[in-house]
Amino acid sequence: MKQSKHGDVETLHLKATAGQMYLNYYLFYVDGLLVDTGPSSCQEEIIPFLQSKKINKVALTHFHEDHTGNANWIETELGTELFIHPMSIELCKRDGVYPDYRHDFWGPRKAFHARPIRTSVQSDNSTWEAIHTPGHSRDHLAFFNHETGILFSGDLFVTPKPKVCMWQESVPTLMDSIRTVLSYDVKEMFCAHAGYVPNGKEMLQMKLDYLIETNEKIKHLHQNGSSIEEINQQLYRKESPITHISKKEWDSVHFVRSLVEDEPCLK
Repeated sequence: MKQSKHGDVETLHLKATAGQMYLNYYLFYVDGLLVDTGPSSCQEEIIPFLQSKKINKVALTHFHEDHTGNANWIETELGTELFIHPMSIELCKRDGVYPDYRHDFWGPRKAFHARPIRTSVQSDNSTWEAIHTPGHSRDHLAFFNHETGILFSGDLFVTPKPKVCMWQESVPTLMDSIRTVLSYDVKEMFCAHAGYVPNGKEMLQMKLDYLIETNEKIKHLHQNGSSIEEINQQLYRKESPITHISKKEWDSVHFVRSLVEDEPCLK
């Protein structure tokens, strides 16, 4: 666990472990606003951070358990209002259901109540536009401050050169979401798994360029008769550790399939 500060944004860096593997997670607080709640597996480290802040509102980027794992604790113990995309309000009223490996990393996600985010979220002194950025999840939101150029990107960025994705993800939709965000004057970016990214717009453009290039390569191979499985074997011969751990919920073959089959959908 490590705390840091970039301008007015305070950051808590956590490492969720399962066996010998760990995953990074970053929690952000600014101007009375908490962005996401972190995983419940790290609750012991997160609670002192939360108790040391005057949290007047919680904005959730999406419903996944690493982002909402402490929402129940915040609602119960702090009485703070939580806000999420309208499509996930009913889902979050029930305990989270997801594979065992995700429980190992992130812990349980207890039911909680949230209010809908329509177009923006208000912190104590600023307005944060809520940009619908599906692809990783249908309800995904990024939060942008037009005055400062700060973007809280949730799981929109994560890494500039992904090679795997979850079977539920749509990479073409993610690409269109990045294009949407690139139309904003993004300066600093705060990513839930990459942390502080000072050159946010440049890094998002790098990711989009990589995805466009990869998409063209995969489409070319498929149009010349290669199957999804053959393309996967040709481009991604070495299996990612997360593929084995997740029992293929994360896999390069999902990444290839999505680029071949999925149509972008921003609604």
